[in-house]
Amino acid sequence: MPSKPGKPVLGGHDKVKVAVAQKSPVFMNLDASVERAEAIIGEAGRAGARLLVFPEAWLAGYPYWTEGWDSSLQPWAGGRILFRDNALVVPSEQAERIAHAVRKAGIYVVLGCNEMDPRPEVGTIYNSLIFFAPDGSVLGRHRKLMPTFTERMFWGQGDADDLVVFDTDIGRLGGLICGEHLMTLVRAAMIAQGEDIHIAAFPGAFELHTGPRLEEPEKMGCFWGHFEVRSHAFEAGAFVVSACAVINDDDVAADFPHKGRMNIGYANGGSEVIAPLGLALAGPTYGEAIVYAELEAWMIKATKAIVDTMGHYARPDVLRLLMRREEGWVPMGNPRDLTPLRAVLNDDALKRAAEARDVAPDKVLEIAEGVRRATG
Repeated sequence: MPSKPGKPVLGGHDKVKVAVAQKSPVFMNLDASVERAEAIIGEAGRAGARLLVFPEAWLAGYPYWTEGWDSSLQPWAGGRILFRDNALVVPSEQAERIAHAVRKAGIYVVLGCNEMDPRPEVGTIYNSLIFFAPDGSVLGRHRKLMPTFTERMFWGQGDADDLVVFDTDIGRLGGLICGEHLMTLVRAAMIAQGEDIHIAAFPGAFELHTGPRLEEPEKMGCFWGHFEVRSHAFEAGAFVVSACAVINDDDVAADFPHKGRMNIGYANGGSEVIAPLGLALAGPTYGEAIVYAELEAWMIKATKAIVDTMGHYARPDVLRLLMRREEGWVPMGNPRDLTPLRAVLNDDALKRAAEARDVAPDKVLEIAEGVRRATG
């Protein structure tokens, strides 16, 4: 039996089963939505999924309403109070309930949520992905870097500390939220960190060109998210698990201040799982469902043999991506380890090699000195 490669993909697994929780939350009801999440996590675990992904702001609902200076005061205040009171704090009793369900199921979970900053002096809410490990611990989070359009009235901005990829036993796992997939350098940063599985979270599948409203339900497969995630899959040589939300009107309480005036028609799913060549393995699926797919490691290996974005297709001598870290601006992507090369560039070895091939040793040593200077 052949041995496993020294640099495995998908954590060395031949296959990894993944799932998307395309189910409605109980809108702006944190405790009831947590209870629903517990059941979904358990179901996905029993079905053999190793990874379960929830859509954007699933806990406990995306702000599908519009605000402005001409808003009526009482509905505005009532909606904002509920938005705050039903945001997730990590750590908290609700977060521990999610963690317990994750431990019981023994799977990875990526939870889209409205996340309240836990510091006592801060009241800002973020659009976040929380990454849970199978033991229930929090691997980390990603906060949306740039809320889109009217989202800026609801959420703060994330920072570079949250632009990370997690090395797990099912592969290297990262994620972005909705409009971040239109931020070319942000996607490049995720690719540069070597994703095997990319999470893409959306509030639904919508079209922007049909009217009368700016966001209308997808009718002809023209949701821009579909072609963005397929492009990312091919460029990254990675799988993309794209989670699109569903909201049932019955899950919006009758006394919610914006009931009947929210644009929830496009929140009808559209989730899909994309292979590294940009082809759909599952979906897009509409309506309430748990969407499953199996990721096969050979697909990453074969795709990267054609286009390896950070390998033979990279030209660091022409282009370089920098990211702001604590130590300052650092280049993305790991530098090549040139230690083995330097070890063989000693003069005696080079002279022997030159003489064996009837090449002038002085010329070889001159070239070697140039290489040493270039590589430090």
